Parts: sequence; C-alpha cells; structure tokens
Amino acid sequence: MSGMKSTPTINEKLSEAIDQEAPAERIITALANALEADVAAKDGTRAPDHRTRVAAAQLLLNYRIGRPNERPPVKEPETGQQSESLEEKLKRSPALREMYQRMIDEAVEAARE
Repeated sequence: MSGMKSTPTINEKLSEAIDQEAPAERIITALANALEADVAAKDGTRAPDHRTRVAAAQLLLNYRIGRPNERPPVKEPETGQQSESLEEKLKRSPALREMYQRMIDEAVEAARE
C-alpha cells in the first residue's frame, strides 16, 4: 500500500491553488500595507482609515497568535409551540382538567373544615 498515492482532498487542492495565485508572502505584504491604509475625504485631504487598519491588525494577530476558543451560542430548546395560555391548555387536555378539578375539590373541602 505504500506505493499507492492518495487522492488530494478538496482542501489540499484549494490550498495549492491559493499558493499559486496568492503566495503567503504576497498576502502578508498586503495585510502589512493595510496597517497604513488611508482614506480620502471629499475635500482631497487624506486621513488614516482606522476601520481598515484595525481589521488588518486583527487578522494579522489571528494568524500570528491564533484566535481564542469561541463558545457556541446557547440555544433555547424549541417546544414546537408558542406558549399557550392556561385556558387553551385546559380546553385541549382532559387530564389537566381532571387534575385541576381534583385540586379545586380538595381546596373547597379544606376550606369547609
């Protein structure tokens, strides 16, 4: 089996294509240049483009030191229904009506004592 070549995965093919079209040095140079990005105002003056500079700095840091682990958002369990009113639940459930009737009967009996 050592003589057999494995078929490259889609990720390997994509990585190779990116390396050919945009080598890492070119990407790093572009990001480094973005750290000094400027924006032209309507009157022709130039000012630092802080949004671009911060985005480039964040991306460079992500590549340099990595991103922190992100916790996935906590999803609330779906019940499949909107919250029903007690009246709607009582109309729909004979067992619920029976339970409430028993509780009412016990409360009435306790009140008489």
